[in-house]
Amino acid sequence: MDDWKYCVDALPRVSRTFALNIAVLRGEIHRSVLTAYLFCRTIDTVEDAGKLNAEIKIKLLLQFARLIEDPGYRKNALAQWIQDCWVVDGSANDLDLLCQTKRVFNVFDTLPEQHQQQIIPSVARMARGMAYFQKRFQQDKLTPLENEEELEEYCYFVAGAVGEMLCNLFLLELPHISDAARETMKQNAVSFGLGLQMTNISKDVVVDRQRGWSYIPKGIILEKGLTVEEFHSGISMEKNLQILEKLLHKTTGHLQDALKFTLAIPWNHVSLRLFCTWPLWMAMETVAVLHNNPSLLASAAPVKISRGTVKRILWTTPWFAFSNFLLQRSFENISRNRNLQNPPRFNLEHLQQRLKKIPLDTAISNTQSA
Repeated sequence: MDDWKYCVDALPRVSRTFALNIAVLRGEIHRSVLTAYLFCRTIDTVEDAGKLNAEIKIKLLLQFARLIEDPGYRKNALAQWIQDCWVVDGSANDLDLLCQTKRVFNVFDTLPEQHQQQIIPSVARMARGMAYFQKRFQQDKLTPLENEEELEEYCYFVAGAVGEMLCNLFLLELPHISDAARETMKQNAVSFGLGLQMTNISKDVVVDRQRGWSYIPKGIILEKGLTVEEFHSGISMEKNLQILEKLLHKTTGHLQDALKFTLAIPWNHVSLRLFCTWPLWMAMETVAVLHNNPSLLASAAPVKISRGTVKRILWTTPWFAFSNFLLQRSFENISRNRNLQNPPRFNLEHLQQRLKKIPLDTAISNTQSA
């Protein structure tokens, strides 16, 4: 099996959802997005390892950032990095991808240089951001994020940076796009990533809690008169739902920004539109299911949209993906049916200012001296 075929076959094994929308892309953008996603999945597997010591996670994540940035270092260090990853725990398919990282890099080295230059900084930033937040989470102790701003910062590193990368790759495919549309995509790319990530956080509250993690900000919990321990013990279902509703409110705003991003893509680039539409519609349907839903907190079983809903999205959206009016009406129908409220606008500039103060450079120097 050649390296590209391995990557194509590995994608649906590690993500059924993104395998669907990546498959609609064609040519070099397909190869680049698929390869970039496998890199993201690789470092995500390291971050999610439930049994792995945080210090080892940090080391592996920082080393990966250097591997993708420095071909000379990669030539000498990749084999050892893969060997060191044998301590990572996770699903069989995720671990197989981890062991075959060299194959993904082999494909990456064949991508157009301008595509590589968009992937490298985003994936490296993602890895270093994950490492930074691993220092925040205490081993064997439930450690919540402090406030909504810290939640945005975490979501930026694990998803917002990916939104930026995809935006930059798409813009390479759209050299004649208007300045206004280009600016709309740039202004909403990070928010798109945050929306998808916050959807996952909302539906996985109980699962994350059982792994000793909590992405629900302490500030939101305290606002409702609960301690972090009381929230996670489920002492008040009513207040817990209010807390999650606030998170869903913010998530809805990010998904609305994602719609703006999607509509800015020229109508005749249907494959790019569908790439965005499918995960966005699934996320919005998920938020609608989670809205005021006590079962979200009743068991560890994830709250999911039905297969019928997924099939409906996949079958119907290609028929009107060319129309801004029909896309917007379809999207608004989801939120209108559940009476989801419009949140305040996301402040991208404020987030960017805070990100500049996060000391990722310290992590870079530490890993380079190791």
